[in-house]
Amino acid sequence: MKLMFTFIVMLSCSGVMAVEPFGPFPHERTDTAKLKNTTTGRYIYLGEVPKFDGKELEITIAKMSLTARVTAHVTQARVDSYARDLLLRWKKANEAINDPLINFHPLVQLGTLAEGKPEQVQAWVRIASQYSQHSLASTGLDVYAQKRNMKNFESSQVKDDYKKLISEAYFRYLFKVSGPAENFINDNLRLSELTSVENSRKLFLAHLGHLFTYDSTKPGHLGYLTLVYPIAATTKGPFDQPKEMITDMKTAESIEARWWSNMWKDEFSGLPFLLIEYSGVAFHAPISNYVPLDVWFLQRGYVSHGCHRMDSSDLLELRTLMPLDLKKAANQIKVTVLNNFDVVDWDKDGSLEAVDVKYYKIPTQAEVAANLPLAKSMHFSVETQMNEFYKKHKYASKFFDAETQSLKKIPKYSIQGRTLKVEGTHENVPLARFAHRPSRIIQYVEDGVSQAGFDDSRGKYPPKYFQQH
Repeated sequence: MKLMFTFIVMLSCSGVMAVEPFGPFPHERTDTAKLKNTTTGRYIYLGEVPKFDGKELEITIAKMSLTARVTAHVTQARVDSYARDLLLRWKKANEAINDPLINFHPLVQLGTLAEGKPEQVQAWVRIASQYSQHSLASTGLDVYAQKRNMKNFESSQVKDDYKKLISEAYFRYLFKVSGPAENFINDNLRLSELTSVENSRKLFLAHLGHLFTYDSTKPGHLGYLTLVYPIAATTKGPFDQPKEMITDMKTAESIEARWWSNMWKDEFSGLPFLLIEYSGVAFHAPISNYVPLDVWFLQRGYVSHGCHRMDSSDLLELRTLMPLDLKKAANQIKVTVLNNFDVVDWDKDGSLEAVDVKYYKIPTQAEVAANLPLAKSMHFSVETQMNEFYKKHKYASKFFDAETQSLKKIPKYSIQGRTLKVEGTHENVPLARFAHRPSRIIQYVEDGVSQAGFDDSRGKYPPKYFQQH
């Protein structure tokens, strides 16, 4: 066990490690009882974060930096059972994948959607593609189809083969293996080794070690994971709703898979609606849609009516971190809402940093001269936007020092229990730029089942079905 601690500490002190990007998500539209051709859908999370008890989760929202930082406290037992829990999650997904009732919207590379399109569309795709990659592609299997909709499968056999491919890629991604899943599932010895404590620890480090910080201050826990997501906030800026406070997620009133609102129609896309305030402020779907290609994407900016929009994959991952039964997690998940920046020594190296995430600006459209699309799209490169995002930020620019890549004289918070105060300033705080998470979702349809009500729960495979592990 001592070796386990040492290994994790070495990884957590090495800085934020890069992973593949996530982002704009080509989706398939669905007819519902209330509206035809809606933006709504159903999604499976094909990722690797564990589930946590409500009291093990804390969320810090920074409206100035437009980030949501999740702190997930990890026990030794959770690490030691990690591989077993991943196997249960894979089995749940595999069961559905092999059911003839389930059909997938195939994963496609964003660039293929722009082939033959006008230069303005291609320029937008060059920008958005920086943030658009799927985690399953890292397995080396060709998970991307050439066409985006289920109706484009050439035959039922091609469709079945694609479903098996996704299941296989997911297994290989979770367990870092190159051989077929059946080689492990049908061999008791290999399966035992796959789910052993030793392999659980190895897999936890391989998937999440760069986000883990050893910290023994929470009784019974080894340390914590730090996950940072980009968000959107209200058009009225960082000093509007939700108010600055320390509160808790209103999980008992949250919606597992919200596809309809009498006011906002199908904007919530069939994704979770995770309530922060009883007034209706929540984490929810990205909403923004690049119309020429019909692609959802998150605008990290002040663009909402008050809620915090998230990338589709990030939102479903946030839900996956939470317990299966959201009602039983009532009053448990602590939420800190800050008008200003989130400053923290997240990796316990003795230095405070201001939390940031490398997901910056995707324009709503790329209006460029026909002979300048590449130059225009390069302006939106991640490296360029690391400066431009804060330099042109209406509220944060006065704090940003581009030469040192730091923030100066930003408000300092004092937190005592549930009391939050601004007391003084931080003179100079460097930015901690977290890599954004790759996409970990796939859209599916269950034959013969129409999405129902304001919380989608019909059929054999409603979204909550996949939240059991």
